[in-house]
This record gives sequence, C-alpha cells and structure tokens, in this order.
Amino acid sequence: MLDYCRIQFEDVTITPFILGDYDQKPLLDSISMTVMQGEWVTIIGSNGSGKSTLLKAMAGLLRQEIKGKIVRNKGELTEAPTPIVMQQPDAGIIGSTAWEDIVIMMERHGIEGELIQRKVEEALLAVGLKDKEKEPIDSLSGGQKQLVAIAGCLAIDAQMLLLDEVTAMLDPIMSLYVLEKVRELHQSGASIIWITQKLDELEQNDRVIVLDEGKIVYDGSAAKMFQRSTAGKSDSVCERYFLEAPYAVQVAWELEKEGIYLSPIPLKAEQLAEAVIRYGC
Repeated sequence: MLDYCRIQFEDVTITPFILGDYDQKPLLDSISMTVMQGEWVTIIGSNGSGKSTLLKAMAGLLRQEIKGKIVRNKGELTEAPTPIVMQQPDAGIIGSTAWEDIVIMMERHGIEGELIQRKVEEALLAVGLKDKEKEPIDSLSGGQKQLVAIAGCLAIDAQMLLLDEVTAMLDPIMSLYVLEKVRELHQSGASIIWITQKLDELEQNDRVIVLDEGKIVYDGSAAKMFQRSTAGKSDSVCERYFLEAPYAVQVAWELEKEGIYLSPIPLKAEQLAEAVIRYGC
C-alpha cells in the first residue's frame, strides 16, 4: 500500500549562485510533488530541463540555497545523502570485485560489521549477481556494473533507488536486462526514481513527470502523455515538449488518421501487435 511518504517537495526553487549575477534562471522552479513508498516514478525531459538537479535534491546532495521545503522519509530528515546510480558506474566503483565494492560502501555508511556479509549476499542475489561476487570488476559488463551499484544501494538500505539514465551507455540487450532487474526490485516493494530519455522503457501505468525549463509540466500516467485531442493533431504532452515517442506509439498515431483507434495506446511493439489483433476481432 502506498501509505508512506518517501520524499515531498513543497514549492521548491533552486537557483545557481554566480557571483555578481542576480538574474539567474532557476534550475528548478516552484516544484511541488510527493513520492510515496513503492512508487515507480519516471522523470523525463530534454537536456537542461532540470532532471539531474531534481534527482540530486531528492538525494540530499545539493549545497546550493534551496527555497521551499524538502521532506524526506515522512518528516524525518536524513543527514546521510541517498546514493545515485549514474550513467557510468566505473566512476563510482572502488572495489576490485562486486563483493568488495559493496563492503566498502557499507563501511562508509556505518553499517555494523556483523550485518555486512548477510546484506552483501542478499543485495547481490536481488540483482542476479550472486555468482559474480568474487569475479574481477573489470570482467563484468557495463550492465553488470550498474547492477553492482544498485546492489550497493540495497545493501545500505537506501530509502529509494535513484537512477540517472543508467541504460544510456548500454546496448539494447543489456539495457533491457538492467531495466527488468529494476522492475523486479520495484515489484518487491522498492521505491524507484528512474530518469531516462528512452520513452520505450515506459510501462502503461508508470507515473511520469515531465520537466521543462525547471518546471513540472506533466505529472500523470505514461499512457496519457501520448494521447492527442484529435487524430492527426500533434498536441500530446510528448509532442508539445519535443520528446521522441516509442515506435509503437508513432504507428498508433498513424492508424488514428485511418480511423483506427487503439485503446489503451500501445507503448511497445508486442502491445501494438496485440492491440491490432484485438481490433480486428
């Protein structure tokens, strides 16, 4: 049940400080939002829209002056920042093996020594890397390194998983593998903040937040952000903010011009095929 607030922003504005320049454009502008326990929230926007700044604010990593209020974990302010899994995991990996890297991370976060062995094993098992725990980190693929970073977050009991375009540098097969593993973690109850530019990673019921110039311009379901007011009119949220729709959505839009309406609008190729088959029955 989504009954526990993980993060809440109340009219938050963040402006970069540049000496002598008092007319800076905000990085985030009047942001109000709440993320509940167990939610999957996908944050989308063009480069410079404020996605990474929002994630850093969620993590407690920003040192700039913040106007407004950020509440983490139902009013209990957490001093230790939440780690963010970035595009390039090599930048944050220290250990020579997955096991060693997670142990180092846990020690840095003050996890009690008697808990470390069990928590490392549980975290690696959760991301499907238990059999890789002692292999040299350089022998792992990019996707496996991302999963090591995610396992580290699990091992220190991070309240949310904050993932900043973690599939951006991966090939399609490994991107899908990492996404599936994170989806499994979500199904087990984890709260997920997923930043991406790949709209084909969306699922129909995902909550999507679209940022533009530091403002939230859409906060709703993935399916609704592709809905047009009328066939052929390019006025969906996706199109208004120049985002690239998944192939299945583009086909569905073309079918609408021919009077064929698929509901709900398919986001993936297999959903498109199923919807077309159902339409003909």
